[in-house]
Amino acid sequence: MKTIIFPLCLSLLWVPTAEAQETIDVGALQNKDFKVVQKQLYDKKNLREVAVHGGIMPFDAFSITPKLDVSYANYFSDTMAWEVAIGAGYGFKNANYKQLEGPAYGIEPDVYRYLTSVIGDVQWAPIYAKMAMNGQNIFHYDVYGIGGGGLTVEQSFLPDKDLSFAPTATVGIGSRIFLANGSTLRVQLRDDFLLQQRAKTIDKQALYLKQNITLSVGYTFDLRKMAEDAKDAVTDLTKKEG
Repeated sequence: MKTIIFPLCLSLLWVPTAEAQETIDVGALQNKDFKVVQKQLYDKKNLREVAVHGGIMPFDAFSITPKLDVSYANYFSDTMAWEVAIGAGYGFKNANYKQLEGPAYGIEPDVYRYLTSVIGDVQWAPIYAKMAMNGQNIFHYDVYGIGGGGLTVEQSFLPDKDLSFAPTATVGIGSRIFLANGSTLRVQLRDDFLLQQRAKTIDKQALYLKQNITLSVGYTFDLRKMAEDAKDAVTDLTKKEG
């Protein structure tokens, strides 16, 4: 009996030692060793949206311009979209212009006011994130850039009211804050570069480069969700009638 018990005890002592020898030391884990990607709560692929933007052009040296834009965007992925925006506004003389045309100087600068524009652009939204407000409300948002071009129509402040139809290149940056009802709030800074031909000074300078910088806030309507809601409403009505 002792002959059997002694080898058994030795084997039991050896087993944990063998298991300990098989332990793998991975070392200290660092931040780069962890990667967590959360699925987007608000996806944009196949999203079609119509937006209304109210903005202002506050940085012109001689004018201040309130502006309204209506845009349509179509997303072909979660990060890329094309968009068309039609804008309208009216430039007013600011304090600098009024000072120049006053009795002290008696000068009327050859300045053009914004009237309307049609701009097409590509939107790229590489950043999607969320943030907590006061540790309670969570907001989902993205950050996007735009680039494109189109046409801008402006009119001279001078009595001849000369019109300029200017080719326009545009760049900008913005953020879209997603709302629970499927709509979004957009905050955007857009910089339009105009190549203007001015009738009164064409002999001296063929083209003028002008910048129109617009800061705007917009509200968008998700046409995809609106179509789904309408379809569900029709389905529910059909079931009730049936």
